[in-house]
Amino acid sequence: MASSAYENVRAAIADEGSDARVEVNQRALIDKILARYASAGAVYRELIQNSNDAEATTAEIIITTSLSKDGNDAATSSSNKEVVTQVIYRNNGLPFRPQDWDRLRKIAEGNPDETKVGAFGVGAYTMFSICEEPLVVSGKKGEEEAMAFFWKGDGLWTKTGKAPEGIVNMSASLSDKSDDSNHWTSFILPSRDPYPLPDLVEFGQFLTASLTFTQCLKNVRVYVNQTLQLNIEKTVLESHTIVTPKARSWWKNDGAVTSSSSGMFTFGKGSDLTQTSVQMNVSLRKGLSPESDMEMSTVRARYASAQVKTNIPLNIEKRMVRVTKKKPPKELMVQIFLDAANDTKDEDGNDKSKLTSKMKKLKSNKQSRAALITDSFSPTPGSGRIFIGFRTSQTTGLGIHLSAPLLPTVEREAIDFVDAALREYNSELLEISGMLMRLALEHEMGRIGILWEEGKDERDRWETQREERNEKEQSKQKEETDESSQTTKDAASTSKETSTISSSLFSFATFMARGVKNTVAEVIKPVQEILGDDDETTELLNPTDDRPLCMEERDAILLMRAYCPRPSTPDSLVGQCLAKGFSRCLPSSSPPVLTMGGVMRGSEAKLPNHGMEAYGFSNVVRRIMLENAREYHSLMAAVPILNIDDLIFSLKNQVLEEKMLIRLLKWWPKVCRVDRSMERRGLRLKEAIRFESSIEEPVPNSDKGAKSSSAETDEDDIQLAHVHSLESILYYTPKKFLDLPLPEFAFPALLQKEIGLRTLENNIYQEWFSSLPFDIWTSFISQHPCLTTGLPEDLNALALTALSKHHDSLEGTVARRRFVELLPTNSPCIPFDSEDDKATSSKHHTAIPKELYLATSDLSAFAGIGVFHKASKRLLKNGVSDTFLLSMGVRTTISIDFLFLHLDTLRWNTNPKPLIKYLLDSDLSHPDLLKLRSTQYLPAENDETHVYAPSELYLKNSDLKIFPFVRFLQWPASEGMSKAKRDFLIKLGVRVDPPLASVMNFMEEECKNSDGVRDDKVYEAALQYLTKHLGPNGLFLKDFSRFRSTKFLPCIRQNLETGDVIKEMQSPAACYYNPSALIMGFSTLDPQLDTVHIATRTQCSKDPSCRVLIARLIQLVDISKAKVEHFQKNGGNDDGARQALREKLLTLFDVIFLYLATRTSDFDKRDLTALVEKAFIPCTSRGQVVFYAPSQIFFKKEALSTETTSNDDGDSLTDTLFQQIKYNAFLSLVGVKAEPSLAEIFGLMIEKPDEVLDQLGEEKYKAVLRRIASNPPFKQITKEIRSCAFLLGYLVLDEEVAIGDEVKDRGQKAQYLLGRAEDIHIVDNSFLRRQFPLVVAPMEQSLEEFYNKIGSKYVSQVVKKDFEVQGRTYQDTALTKSFANRLRERRPLLLSPTNSSRPLSSNAAKILDDQYLEVIQAEKIQAKYSFEGSSKHLKVTCCTKQKTRQKTTIYLTTNPDWFDIGSAIGALILQRCQLEDALLLSQLLESPLETLRYRGFPVDRILRPVSKPQPPPLPLQPAEIKSTARHPEASGSIAKGKSPESNPESNSTSHPGNKGEDGFEQILKQMFPSCPSDAIRGLLGPNPTKEKVREVANLLAAEMPPSGDESKKQDGTKSEANDSNPLPSQKSLEDGSINGLNDHKANIKEEKATKKKSSGLLGKMRSKFHHGVGSGGHQITHDNTQQFSQAADSNTPSSPERDASSQNSLEAMLNQAVQSSRSVDNAGVRSAETLLNHMPQGLERGSDGCEVIDAQNIQPFRGPHGNFKSKNGIKVFSGASAGPAFLSQNFNAVERFAVVIQHLATVYKLNLATVAIYYEPNGNTIAFNCNKALYFNLRFFCALHQNHVGSTCYSYWYMVFAHELAHNLVTAHNKEHGSFTESIAALYLPEFGKLLSQIP
Repeated sequence: MASSAYENVRAAIADEGSDARVEVNQRALIDKILARYASAGAVYRELIQNSNDAEATTAEIIITTSLSKDGNDAATSSSNKEVVTQVIYRNNGLPFRPQDWDRLRKIAEGNPDETKVGAFGVGAYTMFSICEEPLVVSGKKGEEEAMAFFWKGDGLWTKTGKAPEGIVNMSASLSDKSDDSNHWTSFILPSRDPYPLPDLVEFGQFLTASLTFTQCLKNVRVYVNQTLQLNIEKTVLESHTIVTPKARSWWKNDGAVTSSSSGMFTFGKGSDLTQTSVQMNVSLRKGLSPESDMEMSTVRARYASAQVKTNIPLNIEKRMVRVTKKKPPKELMVQIFLDAANDTKDEDGNDKSKLTSKMKKLKSNKQSRAALITDSFSPTPGSGRIFIGFRTSQTTGLGIHLSAPLLPTVEREAIDFVDAALREYNSELLEISGMLMRLALEHEMGRIGILWEEGKDERDRWETQREERNEKEQSKQKEETDESSQTTKDAASTSKETSTISSSLFSFATFMARGVKNTVAEVIKPVQEILGDDDETTELLNPTDDRPLCMEERDAILLMRAYCPRPSTPDSLVGQCLAKGFSRCLPSSSPPVLTMGGVMRGSEAKLPNHGMEAYGFSNVVRRIMLENAREYHSLMAAVPILNIDDLIFSLKNQVLEEKMLIRLLKWWPKVCRVDRSMERRGLRLKEAIRFESSIEEPVPNSDKGAKSSSAETDEDDIQLAHVHSLESILYYTPKKFLDLPLPEFAFPALLQKEIGLRTLENNIYQEWFSSLPFDIWTSFISQHPCLTTGLPEDLNALALTALSKHHDSLEGTVARRRFVELLPTNSPCIPFDSEDDKATSSKHHTAIPKELYLATSDLSAFAGIGVFHKASKRLLKNGVSDTFLLSMGVRTTISIDFLFLHLDTLRWNTNPKPLIKYLLDSDLSHPDLLKLRSTQYLPAENDETHVYAPSELYLKNSDLKIFPFVRFLQWPASEGMSKAKRDFLIKLGVRVDPPLASVMNFMEEECKNSDGVRDDKVYEAALQYLTKHLGPNGLFLKDFSRFRSTKFLPCIRQNLETGDVIKEMQSPAACYYNPSALIMGFSTLDPQLDTVHIATRTQCSKDPSCRVLIARLIQLVDISKAKVEHFQKNGGNDDGARQALREKLLTLFDVIFLYLATRTSDFDKRDLTALVEKAFIPCTSRGQVVFYAPSQIFFKKEALSTETTSNDDGDSLTDTLFQQIKYNAFLSLVGVKAEPSLAEIFGLMIEKPDEVLDQLGEEKYKAVLRRIASNPPFKQITKEIRSCAFLLGYLVLDEEVAIGDEVKDRGQKAQYLLGRAEDIHIVDNSFLRRQFPLVVAPMEQSLEEFYNKIGSKYVSQVVKKDFEVQGRTYQDTALTKSFANRLRERRPLLLSPTNSSRPLSSNAAKILDDQYLEVIQAEKIQAKYSFEGSSKHLKVTCCTKQKTRQKTTIYLTTNPDWFDIGSAIGALILQRCQLEDALLLSQLLESPLETLRYRGFPVDRILRPVSKPQPPPLPLQPAEIKSTARHPEASGSIAKGKSPESNPESNSTSHPGNKGEDGFEQILKQMFPSCPSDAIRGLLGPNPTKEKVREVANLLAAEMPPSGDESKKQDGTKSEANDSNPLPSQKSLEDGSINGLNDHKANIKEEKATKKKSSGLLGKMRSKFHHGVGSGGHQITHDNTQQFSQAADSNTPSSPERDASSQNSLEAMLNQAVQSSRSVDNAGVRSAETLLNHMPQGLERGSDGCEVIDAQNIQPFRGPHGNFKSKNGIKVFSGASAGPAFLSQNFNAVERFAVVIQHLATVYKLNLATVAIYYEPNGNTIAFNCNKALYFNLRFFCALHQNHVGSTCYSYWYMVFAHELAHNLVTAHNKEHGSFTESIAALYLPEFGKLLSQIP
């Protein structure tokens, strides 16, 4: 549509519009173009680029100046006061062609040549930035043409003509050549405003940068006032090809990538990649005067270029042509500028150096102005520029310039990345440029690698001279004190020493020495902060590397610095594209670097790391190389840093010299302080270290005692080299060991001195080494010859002295004893002085320590008995103490063996006193004491024949005389025993007290004796002695626990069988001192003793433990069970014996349980586990003692006075079904409960259903089933439940009595029985139930649902139906057509889900479709009902059959019964069709639409869903408030503005016959029109259930008499009455009426009739529900007919009995409806607004006849109690629009309202779970009923009654209750709902009166 409008408008304008040209303000346009150029030299840049495009080789800039008028002018405020008045720029390129002149006069007409840079055609207009009206002259010499620009207003004009000869061509005056043959193109630019003369250095730097990538232009000259001031000339030196790396093999992808990502650009052949060296010569005059001298400076640079082939996609090419006005080139050139090095001449013309820009900054001399220009030629790292013909402001992020035909923005200062096509083109071109950078790097580094290998010999010679140079430097540093003279001498010395190195390399190295020093200082700055300023630390962490840089390293630095990355600016995308190409070129190879071993890949090299590089690495980058190109190594090449794993690997493959080992051990602690993470790898490092050491081994003398020829030999030490592993060295040596022999696992003394003890003691080496422990050294020296042989004498003396000092320093005898155990006490290590060698004192004798005596020992008492040697006195002089010698075994007295051998001689064997005195005065050694303790040498009292060891004797003590095993030491009675001697004897082992084992053995033996043999006094004295020593800190207390099982305590025990008390001996572990334990047969201490004292001392418990009690209880139960079984097996007929046994057992366990009840606080649940399932509680059952488990028995009610008792039903169940016992705390703890749970009752029913039924009876058993159904005590239905016959069923038998020829139905007889779920059926069709003898479930909804869940099936499911069509069939008859039309009309009603509670079949709509449904008329149809082999037959008027897979046929007979039709159609469209469904469907088909509409069916909404526009509703008065209800299952609600008890009356214009009728009542009314409506309503009651409807229908079918004509019909005759009121016929189907109700008049006529004849439908229903279906009819008496006829007549008065019966039925049904209320939904309520069709008059809203049910959305509200309820348990909700604030602040109102609701719920006998309180601030809903749960709005309570809760409040909410409870029966607010509200309020009014009487 938009496109056609566009075309129409354009066509209209084209025909009638006027033409006008778009005008351009050329001055404003040019000014805006110039504003896009940010560079000050843009005009020169554009002119130089045009010169290069014109293939010019030379360009001249001729500047004319004059002095400024005012020297202080702002424009000339600098020292230079010259201002430019005119500039002539000319080049010797190709002259202008006609097309060039044309493009010049057109703006934005770019150069169409695709190989040229110019694209936009606006560059030439930069001339207007300095000139108002420029002039251009070009052409062949002598044929020049000129073009002048001039302005007319804002328009730019040109004039072109031939230029005068000689006026413009000024080459003769400016050039050295008189004959100038060049064809010059000149641009004459008079200054618009004179401006200062530019600084020639800055101008030269600009021009130099402009010449960087010019292909043709080689020379630029600048004249000032016709004097050559600046000359820049570029010269090509050499060029060679860059080789592209190829893949090493066809299966490896390691070759270079030579195309961009999408293939847009590809490198040409190998020869297309070249590297060129150029030289830039700059000459600059020192001043503007022509006499000033020229300064010269030269710089050399490297270029890399590549011819790139293009393959531009068509879409990108089209976009480029539109923007640039030319096609992209097929080939293009990409160039990069790598680096540059100055070749500067000083004033004398000498070559100074070739240095990088970073190195030049370190120079102190001032550079010339020409050198400043050449310096700018080399970019610093990251400052490389993009050249698009000329330099732009975009950097590359590297120290590399890039020239490529990128597509720039208009001002040529940046790359165009805005346009999508141009962005892709530029990105790909930058990517291929990055590949060229990588290839150039690889090529140049390869060349450096070759040169590095060639210079290896020269570097090696320098390294060999390092030691000599270091020695000379050290000597000179000592001699020189003046720093300046020292520097001069160092330089001279260095010059002399490096004579073998080239002068250029040496000069560069001399300069770099200072740079290196500064660089290193910067590197170690953080290390100094950590470790302090220490020269040794600095050298260790930064090893000295003073070798000068060679030429290859210099070149590598220049190259790598160019590749040090920085972010590209201003657009970072440029750097990203270059980096992408750089990495893609060789993706599997990292960039190369130069290491000390040569050029290698970055992944193979390593960076230095805190001095780690000093230990044998050839692949490490020199630190000076790293510092000058750090970004390259770390970012570009990604060279990893040396780590500890590299060091470990390197050390494993080498053997360190001693000096390197010393350096390594000094270095490790320092580097660990810098990097703590290395400490974890310390042990691995130690394992890898091997070193070579020279060990000095002295030549041993063969004989020290005499001189030999060997002693005259050379005794110089012999140096032997050994390779050691540092892992084997575990200790460093303390200073005191340095002069002594050391073990191999300790550091050699000389090596340790070099390393330094302080270093080895560093905490870093805690896991490596430790100080050599003295014990380990002692073990070593004990095996050394100096102690095993005593030789050599000097080492022996030193070793003994060291050992003695250490021994004396130890504290404690244990430590000294352990130390002595390490010494060679059995070796001849102690020297002694021999009496025979006094003349030759130099003789050295040694002996075993135990054979020697101290030099100070007094042995005079034993003189003459033996010979004794004493230790040498020299030991004392050397510092060896007597204490140490004694510890070694040197004696002070004679040996014990010697003493024992001569006891008889000394006469000490009968009287021990002198012996003890001698031993006490002697200094006995430990072995001596051991021997004295174990040897028998002491006499016993009263025993002269034997001697005993000390441990076999006791010191005299009168308390021990009671023990016969005690033997006392013989001691003179006349002499006392001193304390010292007593203590010494005890030390030897003489006993003071007997051991506990001996005492216990004595008492145990005494206990075994009988009373006559045992000496009780001795026993009691022994027991008293024992308990005395078992007290606190007693002698026997510690060891007595081993004897707790010894039987020695006198106890008593009760025989539970006879009751006798028995005395016995028991152990402390098996007896108790609480007499109550006798009850369970435990032993207790004899009460005649001091039980508490003895029990406390002997660790006897007061009571048995809980586990022991439980075990004894189980034991007693098992014994009792065995006795009962034994009694029963042996006859058990003696009642007296049985009773005695029963009383004895019951009495015993009563006492036991009472005792256990006193111990309940001691029991733990784990102790009682064994009793949970154990039957241990005895009870009397049928005269026998039976033991029950805790779960099988319950407490009697009388014992629960303090507990909550259950209701009467529960008590009766407990009394009837379970055993009971008196309350006991212990039994309660075990698990006995007050009453059984529902699960326990259910379990008993499953286990013994018949027994439970017998005990309870039918009614109580059914009551239990109701409890189980309402709250199932199981989580899932198991197989056991389904298969158990515990369900109550009824076998119903119909009784009939024959009276004459008639059969009279007397009623039904039901027999109850128990069965499985599958054997019991649920009655959903009474007719089918009456046909067969079925066991049916109780007809209660809750039980039916419970039975169905367990597995019972409905009667309609088990009784099978089959139909047989008999006789002929007819199609397209009047009947079938009328029925098909009726079915088609009512199809929406039949398929409406709101008209049935049963779910529709999935294909219900398809079944009733005319395409798949066929109607056929049949003569006769017979139905067959089958159940378990039996069947019955019945004639019906309608059935359905499946003709094909998709087509269904409905068969009808003449005058079909609508109920049969409803049953047939219900079976088709419903998943399960029941009686009420068939009744409803028959009503939908039979009744006129007007009748259905009045009855509330949504006829208009379903049959005509598109409603007509309705007029707007009348405005409501303020007093009118809408009434709301809930949907879908809500019964209704009450709204503000209408009292709950009010009921709107409908007008009398409704149908008389249907007035006040609804639901099932109308169905039954249609079935039984002769039955009065009041009678049907009374029989149904309020809110009738489906079961109730079936009962009423069966009753009416059995009791309602047919008319006389109907009786005749049943007999097979016809009458006029039958003709006048026939069964449904074709006519009745066509006009929409049945049974004479075809119009309003017929209905009125029927209402007035007193006696009505039975309709066809009534007759069919009567025959269907009558007993004996299919067997023919029977006659009803006239009395019954008359009775129902009178009841049908409204004018006939009813009997009082009938009224009472109806009222009772009504009240029962109302009460049932109220109690059917359901629990509130915990999740809240959420529903949309709903319309209820056909409201009674007076409640209609507008004219649509619908009641509006408001939407509700309430959610649970958490109150202050932490739950969603009030204090009394009523649930609380909040409306979605309310928020929690109101309820949070007014929850006290909720509590008051909850009290009112609770009281009223009690009146109506409702559970509090069925009511709820909610708060909704919007709308007018006071309360609502949802799913039979009641919700009350707090808002109205707060507004009406919060301040005063009295009778008015309760009356108001009482009626609200009644109103909402009525919605349990009727949904809509109609007359029936009002009637039910009044009835409910009246029914519960007495209870409400009682409540009001209690309210003040």
